[in-house]
Amino acid sequence: MNTDDENPPVFDESRSAAFRVVLVDVADIGTEQNRRFRVAQRAWTIVPASLLILGLSAGTFFAVQNVTDKNSVACFARAELDWRGSFPGTTAVSLVGTLDGTDGGSAPIADAIGFCSDLWAQHSLDASYPNGTPPGPGYNDRTFSHPVPSPLTECVMKNGTAAVIPGDPDVCGELGLASKSQ
Repeated sequence: MNTDDENPPVFDESRSAAFRVVLVDVADIGTEQNRRFRVAQRAWTIVPASLLILGLSAGTFFAVQNVTDKNSVACFARAELDWRGSFPGTTAVSLVGTLDGTDGGSAPIADAIGFCSDLWAQHSLDASYPNGTPPGPGYNDRTFSHPVPSPLTECVMKNGTAAVIPGDPDVCGELGLASKSQ
């Protein structure tokens, strides 16, 4: 409002009565203005709530994925993952041997938890070491008697490989990984 107006608005008795009529119409149940007000009020409540529910549902949908690369598995020694995707542990591959001793290539890993459990049992994984693996061949246990942490949970890395991590099923979300779909 400009202060140099020659005709400033006047708030007189008739204007006050008009405002009162409008407010009473909005507050009075059953009037057209009241119905419009209530519809708008519901819309301002229902629309954001619906969007929130939709967003949470989409988050749950994307938090569960299938393993798409079954040729390797990330076996974690601890539930740690940095921003580059590095973790304490190892990425393991199952190789097919041939009768002539040549490498037959990689074989799909059907049971990622069992595969990593074998690495734990052989002491190829150890949470007490900074990088998650013991420092050399003398530490391996060929009797498969080294303790295996329980529970182990299968998650899915961003590149589609399985990740087996010590911890309960919540560990996937805590590390920003998807849970493996059943």
